[in-house]
Formats: sequence, structure tokens, C-alpha cells
Amino acid sequence: MLSRRALLAWSVASLTVGCAEEPAGPAPRDRSFDLDPHVVHLAGLLQASHPEAVQRAIGAHRAELDRNPALYLIRNIERYERATREAAARFLGASPPEIGLTFNTTTGLGLLYAGLVVGPGDELLTTEHDYRVTHEALAMRAARTGATVRRVRLYDHGAEADEDEMVERLVREIRDSTRLVALTWVHSSTGVKIPLQRIAERMAEVNRGRPEDRRALVSVDAVHALGVEDFTVGPLGVDFLAAGTHKWLNGPRGTGIVYGASRSHDAVEPVIPTFTRDAGWGGRMSPGGFHAFEHRWAVEQAFALQESLGRPAIQAHVHGLATELKQGLASIRGLTLHTPPSPRVSSGIVCFELGGRSARDVVAALHDQGIMASTTPYDPSYARLTPGLMNSSADVARAVDAVRAIA
Repeated sequence: MLSRRALLAWSVASLTVGCAEEPAGPAPRDRSFDLDPHVVHLAGLLQASHPEAVQRAIGAHRAELDRNPALYLIRNIERYERATREAAARFLGASPPEIGLTFNTTTGLGLLYAGLVVGPGDELLTTEHDYRVTHEALAMRAARTGATVRRVRLYDHGAEADEDEMVERLVREIRDSTRLVALTWVHSSTGVKIPLQRIAERMAEVNRGRPEDRRALVSVDAVHALGVEDFTVGPLGVDFLAAGTHKWLNGPRGTGIVYGASRSHDAVEPVIPTFTRDAGWGGRMSPGGFHAFEHRWAVEQAFALQESLGRPAIQAHVHGLATELKQGLASIRGLTLHTPPSPRVSSGIVCFELGGRSARDVVAALHDQGIMASTTPYDPSYARLTPGLMNSSADVARAVDAVRAIA
């Protein structure tokens, strides 16, 4: 397992991008990513570059599928589908029957909420901070079943979000009719990380007096935690979890997973036929049909890369860079941070605004300076920088200098 210092050295020096001659420009990047070395890549939360190991796995599967697609598929589909679920299960500390294979977070959440067993009188509780996919998927389920949807606000200002307050604001809104609590672990609107384990523990207390079939279930969109936060699902205590594996995990594009605790499988029914046989609930939750098998079967390499580097070291690396970024941005006059300074209530997403300038204008100006940033797809919209596995302190310093120049 690598320390953060060793991981930083790995990501900056020992495995740089390029060919025999490095082009002029900023410090070289990790050779395991084919990233443009002239650009500081701080928008990886949208879609990851494939690391070298993932590229090789995709290429090997693709070559065989191109050479003899029917034969390769027939001989290998069960083996590689099983291996992918097993890799995800090991990483999450789950069992393979608890893992379904999807295409992204949206698909996973859609499958979970479309199959949720609810009816008239049941309540689906979520938050004002969740992405529209959660809001819309819950609204669709409510419209078909007669259930109702309600939202709660966990904090008023992202930068001032407090663990105790978030827990209490949520738990006090639980009603006897509440059947589902749908949450997002790390909010892409502000960068706030909710105290998910503490919430799950309180929900367990709420459920002690309820019949098994009336428990208030906890489901989480974990896409901005998977590949950053060092966790397993047992201690986390949630019933369901969905995440794309092509963001912070640096997995193949168009891949994702859904997890369901065995105690809660009866609460969600499959809604799309599967091609996977004898794989329990997770297999039934894996949509069938033909897709980019070479991508799905290379997810295993993304999990293996994380394990080889050490998940505690990756978490320390990303949290450390995010802290450096927030400290640098906080020194800029006219800039407002919307992400909490503490890594206890934040992860790798850093959101901010410059007075008098739209987020779109700020991000466009950063792109002109070779800094890849993004805007938050909410109202109000903020500029967003997200340091990840491939970044270094030099990247953060360059980004802060660019924002200062714009300000």
C-alpha cells in the first residue's frame, strides 16, 4: 500500500504521459493515462480517461470480438460477467449475488427506483441537493404507484454544512409512511459529503420498531465516492447503492454497478430482462441485451488498479489535493467557496463562484488557460474543479493561479 507521498510521486514522476520526447508544457502526467500533457485535467468527475491497464483489457477483448464475435461471446460471456461481478463484490465487501452490472449511475438508480415495491400511502423521501435523476426517477415511480415524494434540505450553505445538523435535519423528517430515503453521498452541486454511515445508523434505530416489510430503506447515489472514499458496504449500512465506474474509479466508459443488501432484495423487483443466469438478485438486476462487452469486462482492471495502489492512499491523495485547492482558492479576493473546508464533509469536488461572473464564463476562461473545469448543472450554477488520481500539487497550484488571474 502506498503512502500519499509515494502515490503523488507515482502520479507525477514515474509514470508520465508522452512518447520518447516529452512535449514542452506543464509537468508530465501519469503514463498510464493518455492525457494531453499541456492541459490540467480537473474535470474527471464527468468522465475518466482509461488507465493503461484498462485500455489493454478493452483492446484484448475488442480484438477477439472483432476476429470472431460469436465464438468469443459464446465461450466467454458467463465467465467474464461472473468475474466482473466478483471483482465489484470484493471491492465493496459484498457478495456477488448482491451486485448487478449496469451502464452508469442513472441506469442503476432507474432500475432501483422503477422496481421499488411501494404503493398508495408510502412516502419516498429525498433531499433538495440530489441530482435530477433521483428526483425524476422517484417522481416516475410515485406517478405509477400512488406513492408520494418529499424533499428535505440538509444545509442552507454548502461551505457551512455540518454533520450533526445534516443528520438531525434528515432523521426528524422520517414519518411512519416513509418507505425509502434516497440520498447522494457527495453532492455534485456543492461538493458536500453527507455523513452517510451516521445516517444509516440512525435509520437502523428508526427501523427497530417496524415490521420487516415496513422498514425505511436507505439508497445512495455513490458515484462521486466510489474510487475516492475508502469504504465497504457492510459498515456503511445502506440497503442499496448505485454508481458509475467510469468516473473517479477510472473504469471503462459506459459501465456501472448496483448493490443491494441481501436483507433488502425483496423490496426491489427487476424491470428489464437479464441475460445473466443463476446469479441471484444482482444477476436479475443486470439488464440483458448486447452492449459493449469489451468495456464491461475490463471493469475488473479498474478495481485491481485501485487495490494495487491502496484505497487509503488514494483517499488521502484526493482529499489532500482538494484541501490544497480550497486553501488556495480561499485566498482569492472576490471568490466564494461553496464546499466545506474539512474532508469530513467533503471529498474531491470543489465548487466556487467569482462575484459578477457566471460559472460558464469562469469555466470558459479556465479552458482558455489550459485548465479543464466544469459547471454544476443546477440553479444557481457554480464553477467546479475536481482533482483526482492523475493530478498533483503542481496541477492544483496552476489552477489556483489561473483562477486568480481571472479574478
